[in-house]
Amino acid sequence: MKTLVRAVDALSRACGVIAALLVIALIVLMLYDVGMRYIANAPTLWGFDVNTYLMGSAFVLSIAYALSHDSHVRVDLLYTERTKHRLAWVDLVGFSLVALPVLAWITYGLWTYFAGAYESGERSGSSAWNPVLWPFRFVLFAGFLMLTIQVLAEILRRIDRIRGGLSATPSAGHD
Repeated sequence: MKTLVRAVDALSRACGVIAALLVIALIVLMLYDVGMRYIANAPTLWGFDVNTYLMGSAFVLSIAYALSHDSHVRVDLLYTERTKHRLAWVDLVGFSLVALPVLAWITYGLWTYFAGAYESGERSGSSAWNPVLWPFRFVLFAGFLMLTIQVLAEILRRIDRIRGGLSATPSAGHD
């Protein structure tokens, strides 16, 4: 079980690195686009679409990484040092009964959303460049698939924590 959880954490970390690189690319391309628009008076045809898709891709690819490091937003009212073991149960129930079914449903929907765009050659229609949408929709699917897999790893992590094994997060250094 520990090996599987570590492998999923490593995959989430790889997605996090890709997301960070996409943010760097986004910054460079935004600076270029703004420079072309305001300095050279020659706006790009692709700037709006590429910047939107890069930001969306960076966001969706970083969600599983944030979950693997317990960096997501949660209600601190319930989460204190005194209640960590009890909250492992709350996490287990929440991940198992709410997060996993919802994410599986969304991931399946995103697959059909991607497949429809791929088969039809659907285009954005939001700019003169008018790119095909399937590459971005595939990234949306991949990001949610990774999040779904990470939730499965978190379920295993919570089970092991309840049994007295793994720490709650990989960043705590106990696994």
